Formats: sequence, structure tokens, C-alpha cells
Amino acid sequence: MRMTRKGLITTAFLAFVLVAGMAPVSQAADEVVQSQLYFGLRSPDGSGVSEQEWARFLAEVITPRFPDGLTVLGAYGQGRSGPPTTPITAETTKLLVIVHPATEEAKKKLTEIKQAYMKTFNQDSVFHVEVPARLVD
Repeated sequence: MRMTRKGLITTAFLAFVLVAGMAPVSQAADEVVQSQLYFGLRSPDGSGVSEQEWARFLAEVITPRFPDGLTVLGAYGQGRSGPPTTPITAETTKLLVIVHPATEEAKKKLTEIKQAYMKTFNQDSVFHVEVPARLVD
């Protein structure tokens, strides 16, 4: 079964809803958002990002910036990075979901994470989605 990007995002969202309670968030501001970062695991040289490399990146780069909680899901993604004639590429992906205060400090931390991933693993981009969220007791 082929999964479209919309299907992938819907599946990821439903999975997040199921596991959201596992990642407590301290509310530092009235407004919170949910950021979803999609980290492609295929490297330009074909070697890929190993589970050990991902685990180290998570521990050393992501967790120190968001220690209050986060969720990581394994996913499959596909898309094209150019005009409609550009071939569709597919790859395994790590989907990082973080519910955090809607602050400039959090935005800066997310930017640092994306830049570190692109530099460390020679990636062109990290797909980033942000949506409003509401914490429910």
C-alpha cells in the first residue's frame, strides 16, 4: 500500500494523539504549539543515518533543548524537491513531535536542531510543520 504525504501526516497525527500523554510538558507560556519535524534518514552518498547515529543526535542535540518531553515516531516519507518533472524520492524518516510554548526561545531551539541535523548528516532540509495546540488536563 502506498501512502501519500497527506496520509503519512494523518497517520503521524493519530499516532501522536495516542502517545501524547507519554510526554509531559511544562507550560511556560499561555500559548502552546505542536511542532513536527521530519528527519529524512537517507544520505546523499547512500549510506543513510543509522539508528545509533540517530540515537546519539537525539541524546546530544534534541533532548537537551527540550528536556520536558517529546515523541519520536518511525515513518516512511516521499515527495519531490522540485518541479513536477522531478522524480519522487522515498525514504525512512524520524518524526519528532514536540508540544512547546509559542516563544522565540523555542523557535530558536528548533532552528538549531534543524541546522545541526542538516550539517551533521549532509541534508538539504528538515520538513517542519507547526500547529496550534491546547493542553487538556
